[in-house]
This record gives sequence, structure tokens and C-alpha cells, in this order.
Amino acid sequence: MRKVLDFMIVIVSLVAAFFVFTGFNMEGIVKKMNQPEAVSSQELEEDPGTVFVGRPAGEGIPEVRGQAEWEDVLNDVDDVKVIPKSIQKTNVYSLAEWADPFKRRRNGAVGKQKASVKQAPFDISLDYVPYYILELEDGSHILAQVSQSTAKDIKKGNLDALPIGRKQGFSQNAKSLLEPVCAEYNASTDYIWYAIDNEWQKNHSFEILIGKAVVAVVFFFALAVILELLADKIFGKEKQRQEQ
Repeated sequence: MRKVLDFMIVIVSLVAAFFVFTGFNMEGIVKKMNQPEAVSSQELEEDPGTVFVGRPAGEGIPEVRGQAEWEDVLNDVDDVKVIPKSIQKTNVYSLAEWADPFKRRRNGAVGKQKASVKQAPFDISLDYVPYYILELEDGSHILAQVSQSTAKDIKKGNLDALPIGRKQGFSQNAKSLLEPVCAEYNASTDYIWYAIDNEWQKNHSFEILIGKAVVAVVFFFALAVILELLADKIFGKEKQRQEQ
């Protein structure tokens, strides 16, 4: 009986640690330590050759609050800040632009090419970015790809550090997988609002991965120890009753 209980404790701790790994906002912590400065509209005008997508939106950046404003945005040209009322993650992911498109063997050799689009219920791999559905202030919906920390901020209603993004097209494979959920929210599959700083993600993705893994491992052992102590206490009382 005790061996079965120990096994169940390990399984429960592993499952809990898995959810901690997928949900822990390590990116937000790293960003606080390496947060780029906000970019104003004046800086955009002075440096038109630099891509500021994903950087915090500063003073003067045009805002999109409704469908009419979204339709006026020029594809791959206009830098805008979308002000969402809510956010909903889909189960469709695309391969991140900063990720290695090929799997690597242990000896470093190039393996099979990674899927460009996939479906998954959890944010397991940092190589893939989920598509989100943003609700705008007028009740309309658009597709978007934002960082995990930005998505969590939006969920909390923290809209102070929204990033700069651009309206852009995306793959037909992703569109096909997103059609059901987009039909549910009456969201167009023509374009997405892309607001991720690819360069920042590339430079910090390994750091984020290690941080999430460390937190998950610590949580696993801490929970396992707590459950073992509780089990010892319960079994100890049961043993005393039987002896009496």
C-alpha cells in the first residue's frame, strides 16, 4: 500500500510541476531585468530603417481600439499599439522566427525539419508561439501573436507596457487550423497583429527555458516532500489506532 502511495505522490508532483513549467512567467522576470526602453513615434520617424516590433510602445504610437482603425492599418508598414479588452489563447502555434527550423541530434548534426505549424493544449516548447484572439474595445476580434508575458499582462488588465506591432499575413496552414475558432469569434484570418521582439527572444530564450525548468524541479521536490510528510503523518496515526 505504501509503495502505491509513493508512486501516486510522484505522479501528482510530476503533473503539478508540468503545469508550473508551462504556466510560470519566467519571461516576465527576465524582461524586468532586461527591459528595453519604450519607443516613441519621434524615434520611429528618426530611424525608419530599424524594426521596433515588440518593443514597448511609447508616446505618440498610433493606437488601435476598434475594427475600423484596424482596417486602416497598412500591412507590414504601420507600427501600431493594439488596445485589447480581453485575450484568448488558441491551441494553434507557429514555429518562432528565432527558432532553429531543424531538429538537432545529440552530436549536433541536422535532423528532420520542425513543423511550421502545430496544435497543442499547453505552452511546452519555447520554439513555438501561440496565436491569440484579442477582443477590441468595440467588441470585434482580431488574431495576434504576442509574447507570453504580454499575454499575461493583458489577462490581468495591465495595459501600461503594451508593445509595438505590425499587421501582417501568415501561413495558410495556420489559417486552416484557426478557421473554427475564428468563426466562433467572428475574427478574420486574413492578418494578425504581430508584436514580438524576435531579437530579444532569441537572446533570452535559453535563459527563460533554464529558469522555468529550475522552478519546476524545485516545485516538484518541494511538493513531493510535503506530500510524503502528510502521508507519514496519516499512516502514523492509522498505525497507532491499529496497535491500540
